[in-house]
Amino acid sequence: MERGIMSSEISVRDQIFSTYDSLYDAEKKVADYLISHPAKAIEMSVSELAQHCEASQATIVRFCKKIGCKGFHQLKIKMAGEQRQHEEQEISSEINLDRMEQSINNILGSKVEELKATFHNFDPVQLREIIDHILQADLIEFAAMGNTIPIALDGTYKFNQLGLKAVSSTIWESQEAFSRILGKKDILFAISASGASKRLMQMVEIARENGAKTVAITNQAKSPLAEACDYVLLTATREHIFHDQVSFTRMAAMAVIDTLFLFLFSTKWDSFQNVAKHEQSVAEEKL
Repeated sequence: MERGIMSSEISVRDQIFSTYDSLYDAEKKVADYLISHPAKAIEMSVSELAQHCEASQATIVRFCKKIGCKGFHQLKIKMAGEQRQHEEQEISSEINLDRMEQSINNILGSKVEELKATFHNFDPVQLREIIDHILQADLIEFAAMGNTIPIALDGTYKFNQLGLKAVSSTIWESQEAFSRILGKKDILFAISASGASKRLMQMVEIARENGAKTVAITNQAKSPLAEACDYVLLTATREHIFHDQVSFTRMAAMAVIDTLFLFLFSTKWDSFQNVAKHEQSVAEEKL
């Protein structure tokens, strides 16, 4: 089986964001502190961190294991190493109309970090395999629910520009119908923030039963969708910096679609002709 997360070396910070929604409330307190005060946390003992987070030491250990570390000591070593390698600008969580310039810089810093982390997650070998499957496919489906539907529509539009047969729909019943006609040469992209959509899971199961390849685009590395798909394109999110209830931004997923589009454009011999014809058709409608 060829499924896999697109990076074998995910940073502690990215792993925290990827796992955040599945954490218990006490564990989220630990995550929030590590995100906001990484330098201070590195200097603490497990008991000191537990005191600052108002959590038990057992919660700290359980949290460490959930993000892939054996314990707090290993977590601190990884965080210290990452801080030495990547001296990133500290991002404040403040968004205040009275401090507009600083707030804009905070948002910009968050978005830049989000895109950098998403691109860091790419594994060139597996990305090449996905592109090869796309080029061999008779039909490509982009499936999504709720506020991720625009990403699916964007993927379909861009792939159609290249002359590829791609489909999507704003109606989930139509999406499921498309998944039922996918064959062994085809590919399904399932886009989900949480990776826990029952409808998307059903579409993935149908597509795989038909022998089609499946790719999850999600920011939850250990989600049911990620586990079910052949490939995972892991997106990074920084929205928790500003609000705990916001867990998915379109920017990172759109960047994944753009990356696939550009690689396909450079690879598919008739891409330029197809895009040029499309642009000419669109131009005729402009004043």
